Amino acid sequence: MTQKMAAKGNRNSRLMKMSHRILAVLVTLTVILFGAFYAVGNDMPYYDNPQFSAPLLTDVILLFIYILFFTLLILTALSAAREIMIRAKDDRIGNGVPTGRIAWGVMVFFVLTLAITFACGSTAPIHVNGRMFASAVWLRLTDMFIYTSIVLISVALIAVAVGATGLNRKIKGRFGR
Repeated sequence: MTQKMAAKGNRNSRLMKMSHRILAVLVTLTVILFGAFYAVGNDMPYYDNPQFSAPLLTDVILLFIYILFFTLLILTALSAAREIMIRAKDDRIGNGVPTGRIAWGVMVFFVLTLAITFACGSTAPIHVNGRMFASAVWLRLTDMFIYTSIVLISVALIAVAVGATGLNRKIKGRFGR
């Protein structure tokens, strides 16, 4: 084994150990928070309507979820940008597949899908829990996520069907590529 490969293996080992530690910390913290949520003040009645309960640690759980969610978004964006930059510099073809072009195409398709579905989102007010909800931005964002999910799941199902049926190979064979 060369020195470069040994260093890369050592780096991957360190990353795996760090990843396992982070996972262990997050799981432990989640178990502690949700355990405390159910053990402490879970039977407190809601001030406006005593038929509902208002657990004491609801705000802590929501803050934890928000922190995790926004950390996930930031890390996902950074990881995707890093991978695309690496692929852009390295325009090799792996096993006959232009990986750089595919990465760029997926990113552009995803961003365009988000923009188009946001533009197509409805701003009509709706009733939520007995109250009128009329925030145009949040209504459009909600529609954007729903429509984008539908589009991306449909594209994934079509890609799986094309790959499973071998349609792509049949088309290439017919046109002599």
